[in-house]
Amino acid sequence: MPDTEITEECRALIASVFEPPPGRRLPNGNWRIEIDAATWQWLQRLRLHDESISDCIIRIVIISLHRRGLQ
Repeated sequence: MPDTEITEECRALIASVFEPPPGRRLPNGNWRIEIDAATWQWLQRLRLHDESISDCIIRIVIISLHRRGLQ
């Protein structure tokens, strides 16, 4: 499984909707988490040019929550 670094804000948003991913806090305040290879590939396909993984995850969660609210 790939290790990835996400921001505290990203982890907090994930935790507000789902169970927070297990991981360890880094000295810079970010989190090191493991994600499965299929999810990693999916995120890579959805990432915009120069977008961080954290920003991509935040964008996807916000869009999903917004769509749920409209249904």
